[in-house]
Amino acid sequence: MKEKRLIRLPVLAMGARYRWDKVRNQHQLVFPEGMIVLNETSTAIVRLCDGRSADDLIATLKDTYPGSEPADDVHEFLRDLADRGVLRDKAVD
Repeated sequence: MKEKRLIRLPVLAMGARYRWDKVRNQHQLVFPEGMIVLNETSTAIVRLCDGRSADDLIATLKDTYPGSEPADDVHEFLRDLADRGVLRDKAVD
């Protein structure tokens, strides 16, 4: 079973970036090895991965999506992006 580490200061890895693809009408996270199509929620998370703390990111999402408790889902999503190599934890650099 994988260790459930927390990403404390999420930032996109070098070469990874968010973009809006006008032709396909979709949010994307692009990186040298490929691309991930993002839904509305994952777009909101990725756009907040600017070095702020994960706690601040989650608080912002709670303000944006009132009534939600996104912490577990956000941490899981951040771990998934880190496992794919498109996100890093600035706290451990």
